[in-house]
Amino acid sequence: MESTKLKYEDLVFLNELLKTGLSFKNSLELLTNKTNEKIIVEIINKMDVGVSVEEVMDIYLPKNIGVYLIPLSKKMSFSNSLNLSLSFIEKEKEYTKSLMGSFLYPFILLFLSLSALYIFDAYGLDTILNMLKSFNEDFGNVGAFRIILRIIIYIFYILLMVVLVLALYFFRNRNITLFYVLICKYLPNGIVQKYFCVEFVSLLNICLNNGYKSKESIDILKSLHNKPITAFLAYHLDERLLEGETLKQASKQAYYDYSLSKFINIAIHSNDFSKILNDYVNLSTKQIKTKMKKTAGIIQFVTYCMIGIVIIFVYQILFLPMNALANF
Repeated sequence: MESTKLKYEDLVFLNELLKTGLSFKNSLELLTNKTNEKIIVEIINKMDVGVSVEEVMDIYLPKNIGVYLIPLSKKMSFSNSLNLSLSFIEKEKEYTKSLMGSFLYPFILLFLSLSALYIFDAYGLDTILNMLKSFNEDFGNVGAFRIILRIIIYIFYILLMVVLVLALYFFRNRNITLFYVLICKYLPNGIVQKYFCVEFVSLLNICLNNGYKSKESIDILKSLHNKPITAFLAYHLDERLLEGETLKQASKQAYYDYSLSKFINIAIHSNDFSKILNDYVNLSTKQIKTKMKKTAGIIQFVTYCMIGIVIIFVYQILFLPMNALANF
């Protein structure tokens, strides 16, 4: 099926061409190849009849870029909004990859282990019980083991289902802000709050590094509806600033990580505000990784213990027929 959207790589190349000072139309012409020729011809034809760049590109943008670029293009030129959108996406990929890589494996291992235990309970244990019956062995311990095994499986599956349901509910755009407010209230300065504050500061820093002033940067982040918590944090920071508070005072609120206000205080008196914010991002990311690794280690330990207990039990079962023959 022929694609009706420009590829991410096309937009990266388009961004580089626009940075050289070329016009949008000339950049598109240089971008043309066999796979996107039809799309680019359609874009140019629509622009020739008076349709604006923003309206035309809204139709042909990939969704992951459109959610950034469309609101941003209302505040700045298309070339600037494209450059900023691509910077946001690259930072998001980098941040997610750095944190989720080590944390995903233990959850997959736990899920696969639980599935293997369920299959063993449903099929393997029946075979073992039938074998014990043929040797006239007492299998009371096996029955008790089966009950314990099922309790463990059901407990973990229920916990996983609860986590999944909560994630599906809260991680919708309209609910995730409520989730964040509850986290700030009941688990202040925890890993979740720090995670979203790092994301907010990372995007703020991108704006500052692209030459936007603090007020402009905050307004940009307020417009990111696909990042509701970032927009939420930007809104509350802006509200406090409008009330006459300093940046240091405005950052001292329940929705912000406690250490962030300390970094902002240092940054205000520094010659390089952006560098200090970047230091906060790097340090906090390391702290998040450390906590996630500890949690992942606990999950792995529990998983290995469950597997180990089953292996030891099966190993003992396999020796029952030999004991029976020895006593014959």
